[in-house]
Amino acid sequence: MASSSPVYGQGFVPANNAISQELNAVTRRAFVPKMVVQIYQSAPLLSLMMRNAQRARGGLSQVTVPVQGNPFVQFGWTGYSGAFPTPPVVPGSNVASWNLSIGTVPIPLYGMESLLQATEAVIPLVKARMNDAKTVFIQSVSGALYGSAGANALQINGLLDVYDNGNTVATYGGINRSTYSYWQSTVNASAITPGRSTILTQIMHLQSLAGGEAPDFVIMSLSDWTTLMEDFLSLEQFQTNPNMRYGNDDAVNAGFRAVMLGNTPILCDPFCPKGTAFLINSRYLALYISEDANFAFSGFYSMIPNMQMASVGVLIAGMALVGTKPVSGMQLSNVTGGAF
Repeated sequence: MASSSPVYGQGFVPANNAISQELNAVTRRAFVPKMVVQIYQSAPLLSLMMRNAQRARGGLSQVTVPVQGNPFVQFGWTGYSGAFPTPPVVPGSNVASWNLSIGTVPIPLYGMESLLQATEAVIPLVKARMNDAKTVFIQSVSGALYGSAGANALQINGLLDVYDNGNTVATYGGINRSTYSYWQSTVNASAITPGRSTILTQIMHLQSLAGGEAPDFVIMSLSDWTTLMEDFLSLEQFQTNPNMRYGNDDAVNAGFRAVMLGNTPILCDPFCPKGTAFLINSRYLALYISEDANFAFSGFYSMIPNMQMASVGVLIAGMALVGTKPVSGMQLSNVTGGAF
């Protein structure tokens, strides 16, 4: 990316002429020694998953979880005699397995670049790349959390894989959803405009499907969440009395940072696609991170054997998003009326 030339003809700097060219030749530019980042977004869901991340170790299928899909025993009534039928042996369990997905961010360090920046660097490029590597990693994983590994088997499973009814993702965690219907989640494709009644209806619908367990939170795009907030704003009232202050700064605060419906927080995430929302029970959803590849840096290694005066290092992390009870969550795939 090319840098701009000095700005001429503004403030007390003369226009672009012989005088300004002379000044440019003999005067240093006054840099602010900070790199102001213009890209990237916050990652609420990944932050939540990282706070509750579980450890994963080596072996094949690094995350393996026994799951029960059928009862092991049977119930029956008895009479005065107390007789009951011979108990059958009923297979009721299965094994769900996930492999860690390995993400990498290679970081170059060119030899000539190091010589050029040894004493005259405003921003050391290797330092900028090192700071950027983790952020790029976070941005990439945050987007993948809302996606699917269907098109790329090397990618982490996203929420589209966890909360699917089997029509799009037939097999998840090594278990076929057609063969084992208990492994299916719910995808509501009906048009839903975000509002207090519509979202609360979906929360209660999920609770009925999940055996009475309510979701911990709902996550939406900023656009759809704003539409939901507008439904709350229409009911706001402000009551004032003589000599009463609204707050320390004497200002009225309208709206909320977070919204609760049925004691369930409704959150927004810049990475959540507009038109899609997820109802999540965090008791059955976890991010597993490798103990040995936990945002580990390999260190810089010489590329001289490749006939190049340079070094390269790699930031590495292995992880898997694991949902052990897909029916505990729900995907709303047709949320309409986003504010922007």
